[in-house]
Amino acid sequence: MSVNYMLISIIILAVAIAIPFFAFEKRKPKARHVVMIAVMSALTVVANIICAYTIPLHAGTALVIITGIAFGPQTGFLTGVLSRFVCNFFMGQGVWTPWEMAAWGLLGVLAGIAFYKPELVGYFDDKKEIVRKQARTGLSVMAVPVVCMVVSEIVGYIVYIFTAKPGETFFGWRLYAFGLAGIIMAVLLMRSRIPCNFITVTIFTFISVFVIYGGIMNIAAMMMNSTYTDSGSANISWEALKLLYITGAPYDAMHAGGAAVCAFLFGDGLLGKLTRARIKYGL
Repeated sequence: MSVNYMLISIIILAVAIAIPFFAFEKRKPKARHVVMIAVMSALTVVANIICAYTIPLHAGTALVIITGIAFGPQTGFLTGVLSRFVCNFFMGQGVWTPWEMAAWGLLGVLAGIAFYKPELVGYFDDKKEIVRKQARTGLSVMAVPVVCMVVSEIVGYIVYIFTAKPGETFFGWRLYAFGLAGIIMAVLLMRSRIPCNFITVTIFTFISVFVIYGGIMNIAAMMMNSTYTDSGSANISWEALKLLYITGAPYDAMHAGGAAVCAFLFGDGLLGKLTRARIKYGL
């Protein structure tokens, strides 16, 4: 019996994406909130298209993460999903669109959970410039997420030593799986307490894009391969997925690096402007 895994996965993704939209509508958001999502989505689309046809960076991905940090998980998710959908009208719609929408949306959610502070994180001084406060600062706070990632990857390497088959490399699915475990551990331990500066945002951008976006799109590649080849469901296997993680790691690293460079160059300044707008308009 032939199973259309791609169709099933797209239906599941569509339902998962639709639920937050309905929840957002049920809250009866104010017009200024909707406008901010539209503005950030438009900026993300323009930045992504410019980079796609000019310089090998990924400003769109970085903007989704910055939006989540500035406005919270829900706004980050909606901006990521909407902007990716609009982007693909210019770059090509296809069965990959729901996967890319979900990946960008999750990046926005994770950034919001890790950095966003529900209380006002700044105030206006006499010159009306934003002065941002941090819940905690210092090397001790920054060290916790780094230690979580390092410990997680060390555990992954130990597991690899004892369970790897001949010829199998560590730089495959384990790199993504244990990296994801490290991210989850760090977010749970340091929720809204990670100091927000160009260093932490740059590191977070690289790790989250590599693990989250890369991990999701490698699964999507396997599903699409099963749809476009005669072998069908024969391509849906653990071995096929492991091979995709190995071969996809270089591109995922380039994507993550391009987004991290953008976050490093303009992330801190843009976050200041967005935080100022957030407080000024009561978002």
